[in-house]
Amino acid sequence: MLVFVSDLHLRPGAPSPVSRAAQLDRLWQRLEGGRPEAPVHLCLVGDIFDLVRAPQWLGSPVRPYGEPSQELAAQVKAIVDATVEADRPFFEKVQAKVAEGTLEIHYLLGNHDRLLAYAPAARAAVRTALGMKGGDAPLPEELVFPEHGVLAYHGHHADLLCYEPDGSAPLGDVIAADLIVRFPGEIRRRAEVPDPALDDIDDVRPILAVPGWVRATARERPQFLSEVVGRVWRDLVEEFLEEPWVKAWMREHHRRLKLDFAQRVKLLLTLSARAPPRDEPRLTQLYYLLMRLLDARFARTAVKALERREHRGLRFVVNGHTHFAAMTPLGLIHGKPACYFNTGTWRTLRQLGNVARGRPAFLAYDAAAYLVFYDANDPLGRTFEWWQGAGG
Repeated sequence: MLVFVSDLHLRPGAPSPVSRAAQLDRLWQRLEGGRPEAPVHLCLVGDIFDLVRAPQWLGSPVRPYGEPSQELAAQVKAIVDATVEADRPFFEKVQAKVAEGTLEIHYLLGNHDRLLAYAPAARAAVRTALGMKGGDAPLPEELVFPEHGVLAYHGHHADLLCYEPDGSAPLGDVIAADLIVRFPGEIRRRAEVPDPALDDIDDVRPILAVPGWVRATARERPQFLSEVVGRVWRDLVEEFLEEPWVKAWMREHHRRLKLDFAQRVKLLLTLSARAPPRDEPRLTQLYYLLMRLLDARFARTAVKALERREHRGLRFVVNGHTHFAAMTPLGLIHGKPACYFNTGTWRTLRQLGNVARGRPAFLAYDAAAYLVFYDANDPLGRTFEWWQGAGG
């Protein structure tokens, strides 16, 4: 039995409303567990540890988008250690099942845990926490499970905001560290009032809808706090767009005579900071457009991956990244019906509404999704089962 989950985004200081250990117990019950002679193979499809949005970066001279260094590796190791301690019941349950031989873990790198590639001691700590062998050996970004016809990867390679082909830091890391992580703390500092709901910015999806969430959140606050929220976002956006790193990225990704992705991101952020309320419906339309473009890229990327010669014979592509569980039949590839799956997340989602027109509006719910591929001797004759759930 081969099981896929992704995007737990574990990190210190960000407790889940639902216990990770309890979620693992529920998953195990649904799977009817494993046996020492037939363990469950659980593939973690990236972004299990969130090394970009951890609060340890605040006030640190090292940034998650900085060049690889000993200081960066040490910070990553500290975040991993703190994360394991914060979610100890979850990791202890995983270790116990691995030790009894009923569970085997596979780990793929995503964009929020990509820094493990530059931190050998942190990789070793991750493997220890999950009961894996291999020490500080590199972690893969792609795995093939030929007996099930599955190709698995995190999916961020299809997201222009979260991947750079040369392996360098993407713009998404800078947005996360210098906008999203800083935003709630800066409001609390200026307003001198606690407002835990502001931490929900981390659960907004898609990430490019964060400006719309900020504006919607401001409207729901008392007048004085609404003004602070708007002013903080405007200041952070303007500071962000003036950062030398961001300016260099914009120049490198700009193509003349075309509204390219870099220009869209800059336009969206600028409008979110300065646009009057009457323009919010237009901003909503821009969010919708960017969402549709991103969704389509994932299915097209899956087709191209299966069409590669080395993947002949595979039928299924599995990735996460978007936090939205999905199943998309792809048609015939190499003469066989193929399918793309997205494994969603085990986090709270604040999802942008995408049908009604008008101001941006978000629905909050706790999401959980997993995908199972069965062995040939499954008593029901199933090849796979794809499950997703939500509670609000």
